[in-house]
Amino acid sequence: MSRNEMLMILITSLWSMANTMSAVFVNVYLYAYTGSLVVMTIYCIVRIAQFPLFFTLAGKWAQRKGFAFPLASGVVVTMLSLIYVLMMNEAFAAMPYLVYVVALLVGIGEGFFWLSVNSLHQIVSGPENRAKYLGNIGIFNNIANIIAPALSTWIVDNALNDTAGYITIFKFVLVIYVVIVVAAVMVKAKASAQSFSVLKCMNIAKDARWRFTMVFTFLYGMRDALILTLAGLLVYNATGGSGGAYGKLLTLFALISIVSYRVFSRRLRGKNLYRLFGLGSFLISSSTIVLVLIPNLFGAIYYGVVNALATPLYSNPYSLIAMNNIQKYAEDENMIGRVIVKEVYLSIGRCFGMFLIVMSSWILPENLYLPVSVIFCSLFPLILYWYAKNHQSVQNVD
Repeated sequence: MSRNEMLMILITSLWSMANTMSAVFVNVYLYAYTGSLVVMTIYCIVRIAQFPLFFTLAGKWAQRKGFAFPLASGVVVTMLSLIYVLMMNEAFAAMPYLVYVVALLVGIGEGFFWLSVNSLHQIVSGPENRAKYLGNIGIFNNIANIIAPALSTWIVDNALNDTAGYITIFKFVLVIYVVIVVAAVMVKAKASAQSFSVLKCMNIAKDARWRFTMVFTFLYGMRDALILTLAGLLVYNATGGSGGAYGKLLTLFALISIVSYRVFSRRLRGKNLYRLFGLGSFLISSSTIVLVLIPNLFGAIYYGVVNALATPLYSNPYSLIAMNNIQKYAEDENMIGRVIVKEVYLSIGRCFGMFLIVMSSWILPENLYLPVSVIFCSLFPLILYWYAKNHQSVQNVD
C-alpha cells in the first residue's frame, strides 16, 4: 500500500473508533431519553438531508484550499455536537425536539468530513488495487469497533460516576480527532484546480454510464436507511436492553467481519464479483428481515453474524462499481463534482427509505409498521443486484 492509502485507512479507522466511543453516551441521551424509534428516524433524516449542501460547500473549499481544511472543520463541528449533548443531558427527555439540533450539527460535521474522505478515497486508490484497499479499510474499521466499546466500558466502570466517565471518554475522543486532523494534513493528494458543476453532474439523462451509477447508488441507499436508523436499536432491544450482552455481540460481529473482509476482499474480481455480490445481496436482505420478524436474541445473533459475513460481499462490490465508474471521468473533469452527486443520490435514497419508515408509522398500526417498512427496505439489495447484473455493459469493474 502507498503512504497515502495507509494514512486514509488510519483516518477512517480512527473516525470509526471515535464515533463508536462517543456513541456510548450520545445513544444513551438521545434514544434512552426520547424512547422513540420514529424520533430517531427523523433525527437521521434531518442529519442526512444536509449532506448535499455541505458536500458542495466542502468541495468548493477543498478546490481552493485542499482537503485538510474541510476535513478538520468537519471534525471540529462534530466535537461541538458532542459538547452540546453533554450540556443538554436530561433536557432531551423533557424536550425531545432538541435532538434535531444535534442532527443539524452532526449533519454539518459529517458533510464536511465525508466529502473530504470520499474524494481522497477516490484519488489515492486506483482500479488495480481498489478492492484490496477497500478490504483493508473494512478490516481496520472493525478492529476499531472492537477496541472502542471495550475501552469505553472500562473508562465508565472505573470512573467516579457515569458523568465523569462520559467526560473522560469525550477527552479521549478529542485526542483522536486531533490525530485525524494531523493525519489529514500529511496526505499528499490535492484537489484538482479544475472547476466543477454539481448541477451539471446531477443531469443523468444523456450519459448511460452515469445514469446507471446514480440509480445504482439510490437503490443502495434505500436499504442503507435501515442500518442508519433501526438495525442497531432493534439489536439492542432484542437483547432485552442489556448493555453487556449488546457489547459482547458487537465484538463477536466485528471479529466475524474482519475474517470476512480478509477472505473475500481479494476475490472480488471478474466473474467472482457478481457471484459474490449476488450471495451478499441475498444474505444482507435476509439479515434485517429475520431481525424484525424474530425480535429476540436469536434474531439479533442471526442479523449480526449474517450481516458481518455478507457486508464485504455486498458493500465492496457496490463501492468498486461506483468508484471505478467515476474514475472514467478523471481525465476530462474534476472528480469532486461526481463524488458530491453520488453522495447526493445516496442521501436521497437513504432519506426516502427513512421517510417510508416514518410514513408507515403514521399509516399502519403499531404492530405492523415496523415489519412492513423493514421488509420493504430489506428487499432493495436484491433489486440492486438485479439492476447491476442487467446493466453490465455500462460498468467499469475491472
